[in-house]
Amino acid sequence: MSKNCTIRELLSHLQPEDSDNTKASIYYIRQKFIRYCDHCNAGEWRTAILKQNCTKGRIMAFLRWICVTYLAKKRKSGKRKSVNQYWRDFKMLYRRMNNDCLVDGDDASEVVKYINTVLKVDFDLDNTSKPKPVVGPDDLLLLLVQHWARDESVFPTEDDRHDLATIMLFNAYTGGRPAEFVHASKGKASQDPLGEAEEVNKRERLSEVIEKDYDDESDAGDGPEYDGDELFDDDDQDPLDDYDPSDEDMGMGVGTDSGYCTEETDDPMSEDRCPAVDVDDSGQPVEQNCDAAELDEFGEAKRKYKALCYEDIRIWVVQNPKRGERDLLAMDVSLRHHKGVDNKPKPTTFLFRENPLPILCPISHILARAIRDDAILVDGYTSAEPFFDMDLPGLGMSAIKVHWKQEWLKRPVFRRSVRTVNSWVKSKTEPMTYPTFAFYLDRLGRDAGFEDKLTSYCFRRGTANAVNGAASDSVRDQILRHDPSTGVFGAAYRDHLVRFNVQDAFLESDVSDDGLTRAITHTSIRCNPGAPKGVPDGVMKQFYIADPDIANLERQCDKLRTKIKREYKFIKKAPTKKRKEHKDLGKQLTNAKRSLKKEIEVEYRKDYFFRIHNEMIKTQLERHHNQLVVEKSQEDVKPMIEHQFKERTRLQEVLCDLSKDLSPQEIVARKVLAINLIVALASRQELQTRQPRSAPASKDPVKKESPSFDSNPVPEPDPFPLVCEKTQCICCIGNKRLSLEQQRRRFKRVSHMWDHTEDVHLSKLSQGEQPVCLHPKCSPDGKGLFFDSVMHFKYHVATIHKINLRP
Repeated sequence: MSKNCTIRELLSHLQPEDSDNTKASIYYIRQKFIRYCDHCNAGEWRTAILKQNCTKGRIMAFLRWICVTYLAKKRKSGKRKSVNQYWRDFKMLYRRMNNDCLVDGDDASEVVKYINTVLKVDFDLDNTSKPKPVVGPDDLLLLLVQHWARDESVFPTEDDRHDLATIMLFNAYTGGRPAEFVHASKGKASQDPLGEAEEVNKRERLSEVIEKDYDDESDAGDGPEYDGDELFDDDDQDPLDDYDPSDEDMGMGVGTDSGYCTEETDDPMSEDRCPAVDVDDSGQPVEQNCDAAELDEFGEAKRKYKALCYEDIRIWVVQNPKRGERDLLAMDVSLRHHKGVDNKPKPTTFLFRENPLPILCPISHILARAIRDDAILVDGYTSAEPFFDMDLPGLGMSAIKVHWKQEWLKRPVFRRSVRTVNSWVKSKTEPMTYPTFAFYLDRLGRDAGFEDKLTSYCFRRGTANAVNGAASDSVRDQILRHDPSTGVFGAAYRDHLVRFNVQDAFLESDVSDDGLTRAITHTSIRCNPGAPKGVPDGVMKQFYIADPDIANLERQCDKLRTKIKREYKFIKKAPTKKRKEHKDLGKQLTNAKRSLKKEIEVEYRKDYFFRIHNEMIKTQLERHHNQLVVEKSQEDVKPMIEHQFKERTRLQEVLCDLSKDLSPQEIVARKVLAINLIVALASRQELQTRQPRSAPASKDPVKKESPSFDSNPVPEPDPFPLVCEKTQCICCIGNKRLSLEQQRRRFKRVSHMWDHTEDVHLSKLSQGEQPVCLHPKCSPDGKGLFFDSVMHFKYHVATIHKINLRP
């Protein structure tokens, strides 16, 4: 009997097997509970959460503290479902810290009543549901045209531009969640949710401090007013405001930023609006090893990340059933990283066919990706022509499979861009992260003029509503990876707009299908390309001045900066404690401005969409009264976008050619040209420019003059002379991925060139890495001229190229 009791007692202490998202939710609610205990002097959090100490009164007080600390500070009302989500997360933490014991049922009911009555009234919690926009085929085409032809945003590499378009196509054609294509790991939050390893490290650090002199600077910034929970509270914005658990399979305990069920995103961008790179404890960028791969005991590459890899994609050349016509390309893709894959793996395989329009053809995009990565096993496939010129009947084959190289099978298809010494490059092993993808998608929707925020779930809802009715319920649930017994589609994915002509049905008329129902349910009907992308700096400056919190923080920063400079002349010469105080105060000011800017941008765009419709109606009324026929003016002509690369200019002409009345040979030629141009463009890198890249198009065609022939033509000057100008960057000159103008660009001051060369290039040198000169004269073969040290490199640049770098 005692043995059975021992086994039962042992089993009661086993923690449930949680997903990464559940672990992250527990981690973040634990961080908040720790701050609450410190703020209210409730003692050590592990003791405060025990069953005998954590009564319903403490739970209610904790939820009220969350509302006061996080929701009440915001300029808009918080969401009641945010507090409900905090309550659910706390119950999971409580259960794991009390040996699988649940919160008392009566106490739980009282807490729910407290949230729905007292907290709802005291903090004016909003209970309205958020809009759930749906992306249809016309929306997808509009976004892709914007992305390839009119988007002026700069990506770290043009590979990222290609990857974003490919993920959008997969998203629309499979209804997949973003975590099925890109990496959506929660990082440290999912590795140590209960802080066990954290406690061990803290004890080790404490033992080291005891042996040394006590440094009171170690406690700076650890008070309850300091929020180091960057994912949730870096800018005083509650990420659960727009989080709706019903948007998924009714799962509980799913945190934000997971890629499985969230539509929020952190801003993973640095100041130059490029994805931020990892940094070490000193704040210096960590050098990225783009070729590193983790190997197993047999020396074979391991699948390290949960993302779409090459082994999940199979491209086939299939014999055309119609005799005499060319063989067809087909592709099947297995999506295995669905929600709940750790407990119930159910991979779903989708079949893709060729589309006559390259801009809508996922096979063309994947072929371009494989050619660019050199991932095809058989050497020599460096362009798209051979794939469209096969003769399977002559080979006696009905289908041929395209195999990938062994080293590429476990590698992600969509990978992140990393900073190297000379430029950004595409990593060979590290996947693109969900926050980066979500940022790109949101930016694209905003630039295209969409009124609602564009997320991957807009595509997923579009897929769900498209297959609903066209396929059986079981097939629909298979496509969406839903459990048929949950009925989640009707609760979370069905469009709130009724997709049926109820009016004609009631009148017992023939139910018409005039396209209006389909058009009005798509988000592009509310799209306006003239919508502002952001708030003008002058307008935003006035809001900063008027905000009392920001004004107070700016006064504190100025006062502290003046005091430090008066005592130490330079901030970097001040003691560590003073520098940290100044840095923390600057972070608070930056976060406050960022939070205000996000809120103002939302309201600014909302005001525009409200105002523009009234202005258009007023204009139409004036035209009607005055009976004016207003011709299209010069300003009405859409501006032409001047791209930095001729490859992109040519590519936009090919992809935006939507004509379908072409011969089969012309369709193939267009598709081959598009793939080759995508590969060529992916090898280039744009840089952010201050000059506008669009200019009004002229109505009158440019007058062509007859060319003049000179018997003594003047030879063109060397674009890269050995002796350079003193304000040019020697590293940019040798970067062939840049445009010619960017390679030869000149800075206004030598000091600006110094800062650029040191911060962007030389600071990225890892320990033991040799600096290299890639100037075309020093490196005719493109391999570069290497030096033993930075000092030798600077001496070479000064003596040979006459550019004096910072001493």
